[in-house]
Amino acid sequence: MSNVPVPGNYVSEDKNFTFKISSADSSNGVITGVYNANYSPVGPLTAEGQIGNYAWVFNKSQGRDGVAPFTIGFGGSSRPDGRPYCINDVWTGAYQTDNSILAEGVRSFVNQDGVIQVRSLGTLRFAIA
Repeated sequence: MSNVPVPGNYVSEDKNFTFKISSADSSNGVITGVYNANYSPVGPLTAEGQIGNYAWVFNKSQGRDGVAPFTIGFGGSSRPDGRPYCINDVWTGAYQTDNSILAEGVRSFVNQDGVIQVRSLGTLRFAIA
């Protein structure tokens, strides 16, 4: 049984995004928790449930897997009843030995009027709060 990724609240260095790891299943790499973005074209975004994944690599210096660094991805999406819009945030990066996450984010947004936005959310470090 591994202890990474560490459950907890990870906050981006700009304080606009949070990623809560409630549980991480090492058998399939699924992360359950909550993703929050303070801003979007339609206001704050919150997603809950299976919001991420991770995959270990064999660490040659330690002679095993189940330790940092490894790949991790997380994010959230929303499409309200009536489907007036859909927004999707996706972060991909690396879980590091200091239990922080370095990730690059992207957002896509489409609404019922045909407005399309695809933009970078930047490269940010997420640390346990």
